[in-house]
Amino acid sequence: MAEISIIIPTKNRPKLLERAVNSILEQNYEDWELFIINDSENKISINFSDPRIQIAYNNNKPGANGSRNTGISLAKGKYIAFLDDDDTWRQDKLLKQITIMDSSEAILCYTGKNIIIQKKNSSIKEYSYKTSFIAPKTTLQLHNYIGTTSSVIIRSDVLNDCIKFDEEIHSLQDYDLYLQLVEKGEFVGIPEALVTYYFDESINHLSVNNKAMFFSARKIYLKQ
Repeated sequence: MAEISIIIPTKNRPKLLERAVNSILEQNYEDWELFIINDSENKISINFSDPRIQIAYNNNKPGANGSRNTGISLAKGKYIAFLDDDDTWRQDKLLKQITIMDSSEAILCYTGKNIIIQKKNSSIKEYSYKTSFIAPKTTLQLHNYIGTTSSVIIRSDVLNDCIKFDEEIHSLQDYDLYLQLVEKGEFVGIPEALVTYYFDESINHLSVNNKAMFFSARKIYLKQ
């Protein structure tokens, strides 16, 4: 049984998916299994023959949340990691996180990230890492200091039917999950930029859709 189960939700983005999977194959930590969850009716064709890679269809509500929950139901590892199909990992990402997780009581480990903002004819690189400035729960209630799911590893035994991605919200889904998990144990961060997060301005992102963010924020507030 693999130590880490990795979940990639994807929908009709083969070139980006290939880049993301290559960043997993290049990891210097090798005890993993990868579930690519297809959120489309179109078949995924990839040129990877690694037996650790499995492809499954999303059997929950369409969208990234349903896909991630499908992956969670298939995962067998002690830890679960998530990677969006348009992001990549640095080669030592898994090794650094698993070292900290195995030597602590943390239920979640997150990292810093490089943000590549891709404009029409140029790109801008930024770095982001935040930490709690007061109690983690209070800090998290004020803002999502952890950031993208592509940076986190979570202990699998804390994810269950009660704690999972909310398939009824279309934005801030990572934030909603962290608010559920912060009650269950310690979060630990690694300042190094072990993830590259790509933001292409030519693509319509739900994360910057004001209407989706408003309704998601309202639901999360009511839940809390």
